[in-house]
Amino acid sequence: MRTFDALDDSGGGHCSPLQLKRRELTMPPTPNSSLYFDVLPRDAPKLQDCFSCTDTMIDLQSVPLSGGILVETIACSLDPYMRNRMRPVNEPGDMPAFPLGEVLNGFSVGVVIRSETTDFAAGQHVYGFMPYRKYNVFGACDGASVSTPMGTLKILANPYNLPWRYFVGILGMSGQTAYYGLKDVSDPKPGETIFVSAAAGAVGQVVVQLAKAMGLRVIASCGSIEKEKMLKKLGADHVINRHTSSISEELKKYGPIDIYFDNVGGATLEAAISSAAMNARFRIKIEALVVTDWHEKYAEEFYDVMQQKVASGEIKYREHVYCGLKHGGQGMADLMTGKNIGKAVIVLDGKWLS
Repeated sequence: MRTFDALDDSGGGHCSPLQLKRRELTMPPTPNSSLYFDVLPRDAPKLQDCFSCTDTMIDLQSVPLSGGILVETIACSLDPYMRNRMRPVNEPGDMPAFPLGEVLNGFSVGVVIRSETTDFAAGQHVYGFMPYRKYNVFGACDGASVSTPMGTLKILANPYNLPWRYFVGILGMSGQTAYYGLKDVSDPKPGETIFVSAAAGAVGQVVVQLAKAMGLRVIASCGSIEKEKMLKKLGADHVINRHTSSISEELKKYGPIDIYFDNVGGATLEAAISSAAMNARFRIKIEALVVTDWHEKYAEEFYDVMQQKVASGEIKYREHVYCGLKHGGQGMADLMTGKNIGKAVIVLDGKWLS
């Protein structure tokens, strides 16, 4: 609850400090949107029908924090790995299934608006796994972190004043997957050839640009003319449109390949294997959360290097933004059918688009 000092109007035209009266001003409850997972994909006509957006009310001034923090969500990430979580809760998987009837969760960025802990201050921006809800309360601290549904929140630094939503994209898991995969797993050498599948996606577009900066020859695949044009602008040496050309035949022409950065698997992986050069290295991206394996080693370097590259324009970044949680279901459907270009992200309020 906010309080302020106001003039007492009972004295008529004149007041002294003794006439100042403390008044309390209460803000009305605020709508709090949430994105729910309602139906398994196998039971819905379309993927977007699996989700619903519901508003409840929250009093931002008086909601109990229990020693924790209140966070306003800025942006939520939409990622391919989430499709694997849309399964019955009793089926095994690399990550927990999304329970039906509960709020979706995933990588998000937000701003602390109230805090009851010295570990976080109002105005700080945080990143981590969060429920896809406009306002979230995270409970009491454990050491220097606040408990979340999965993992812990990280306080973000933004020295170049980049859009905060970038921290769920090129400065988040997508960029980290590209950076760690190239730097540590692929062991690239100038002059080698790398093949990047789904190259117009959140990870692929970053891999293409980093690989070119490392002196690699880049072959990229995609699924539309618009994506093909985008990849050529990003510097890819040869682009394969899988709807108009045979990936296998094109790789025979422009290969052999030394490194394959796989974002799709399946027949494309088989084509890459058949076009591999002697001693080729494959980075097979099956589960996105594999990036956590390299956080301790490279996270600090990643944030320093990539923020500078993005701020300077050395690395270009394309997003497919959905404004409001009510469009989250459509965003998920577009992502899974390849209709989006670049990183799919939900921005919760238009004020965060600038």
